[in-house]
Amino acid sequence: MGQAANVAHQKMAAFNAQDTERLLTLLGSDVEWAVPGGLLRGGDQVIAFCSVLWEAFPDIKLTVTRVVEEGSAVAVQGRAEGTHKGTFHTPGGDIPPTDRPVNLTFSQDFEVQGGVIVAVRHHFDRLELLEQLGAMPAPAPA
Repeated sequence: MGQAANVAHQKMAAFNAQDTERLLTLLGSDVEWAVPGGLLRGGDQVIAFCSVLWEAFPDIKLTVTRVVEEGSAVAVQGRAEGTHKGTFHTPGGDIPPTDRPVNLTFSQDFEVQGGVIVAVRHHFDRLELLEQLGAMPAPAPA
């Protein structure tokens, strides 16, 4: 495992520990973090995004299932699992706790320079998340 993959693994561990101080040390000062529906700029916005997830899903854990590294670029695939125990603040409004479990696949594409993350493209299925929370009806079986 190279430096870039090591930094990505450290980021996952810091997220799982909800360790904002450690997470900030892994982010470049001008980090750009693309999430579905938006672009976060700087560590403060990334921490605010993570804090929304931690509030809504206090037991959230990311499990890495695959890592591909090429130089300073790292592609990570995994699963995010947690229970909706807190208010989920979304751009479309707040979703009160449902006590429902969520289990989603995700991928994150990292660019690491000088031992810190400078850019991320975070991918997950927002519709599937809303379906698992009961905020959107699931499709009828075929």
